[in-house]
Amino acid sequence: MSPDIDEADGAITKVADGVYDLRFERRYALPIETVWAALTEPARLSDWLALAEVDLRLGGVIALEWPQMGDRNDGLIVALEPPRLLAYTWSEPDGAPGSVVRWALSETPDGCRLMMTHTLLRAAHLLDVGTGWHTLLDDLPAAAARPRPRPWTAERIRAGRARQAGLVERYRARLPRDAAAVEWVEWPA
Repeated sequence: MSPDIDEADGAITKVADGVYDLRFERRYALPIETVWAALTEPARLSDWLALAEVDLRLGGVIALEWPQMGDRNDGLIVALEPPRLLAYTWSEPDGAPGSVVRWALSETPDGCRLMMTHTLLRAAHLLDVGTGWHTLLDDLPAAAARPRPRPWTAERIRAGRARQAGLVERYRARLPRDAAAVEWVEWPA
């Protein structure tokens, strides 16, 4: 592994001209059911990802909203095998054809392994999405382990964005040229 690549960094694969897949692998010292709940229960999702509404069935909607940023994603569940697999569509900010976010969980001797893949990302979104998922996946185990979820706040968004900003240059150094040239923009919170 290169000295500038951390084990927690996402792996980037080119799938077409200007289109990429982003994959993360994380190991958590938590039971698979605990991590599954953090991925599928609205209160748990709201603790680490976004305000959420979930119709947990194949074809159901998973709505994620970041009201402080004026952003919302309404995805359709396209794969579901509780508590091991969840995949849903993800709309792109520029109206480009949507991508898919896929969560695969497997048990390990000390907890579980999470494989998260965000497919068909355009170069213009790769820097922000890569650093964003990296930061959010850092937050997931503490949120999953909390006895009660914490509310989502603008302050938490600002803190997460500050941590995300600290990853920008590390990710930029690894990105393909078309994605590395994209300016990282601070979101108002």
